[in-house]
Amino acid sequence: MRFAISLLVALTAVTLVSCGGSDDETAATPLPIAQRFVNAADAPGSNPDPVEKRQTTTDFDTFILALSDNSVDPDSDEMTTLFKDAGFKSAGLDARFYGQTHSPETSVHVFSSFIEVGSEDGATSALDWLETDQMKPCPMSCAVQRSSFQVDDIPDARGVHRVATAEDIERVGTNDERPQDDYWIGFTNGPIVYTMVLHGHAVPGTVSEDQAQQIAKAYYDRLTAG
Repeated sequence: MRFAISLLVALTAVTLVSCGGSDDETAATPLPIAQRFVNAADAPGSNPDPVEKRQTTTDFDTFILALSDNSVDPDSDEMTTLFKDAGFKSAGLDARFYGQTHSPETSVHVFSSFIEVGSEDGATSALDWLETDQMKPCPMSCAVQRSSFQVDDIPDARGVHRVATAEDIERVGTNDERPQDDYWIGFTNGPIVYTMVLHGHAVPGTVSEDQAQQIAKAYYDRLTAG
């Protein structure tokens, strides 16, 4: 199951938190929470999702439970140790959709997320874990095909394509699966891991790697402009 999409649903009951200040004036100030997600300028033609609302959390147990339940095939102990050692601070997710009318089943979406930890090395470790999880096969299905791709113009960024067509699902999938065509891109900026997912429904011509790359590059450029 797609991490970004599923975690967004899992966090719908979490109270929104604001971005706190720091007593250390010499430390780099992280971007305010509201600026950490893909916006309309990054993804032209997209609109805020009216159903899957923006959510954030600073609670470690809430974050780990949601991530464990909704990652592709996580090792719970490994995941908990990694994010605890990385110094988890906060996480957030947001969703946007394309089109005049929103439909969870047919609209193309772009999901964005951040995970803030205690150091740049911790962020790199978290990104490694997320990329590895994206490349895993679904444990109960063989329908999802995975492949990595190079992300242009974003240092050490990772790209993963996950696709399952209706034909693949009928042949080797499960009854509750739906077609998907997802382009996942992850990168770090200081102690924060950012990801975005361009999510389609395996309808030819609706999403592409080029489109995902364009959104990710605009997202990265804005995050690092300061």
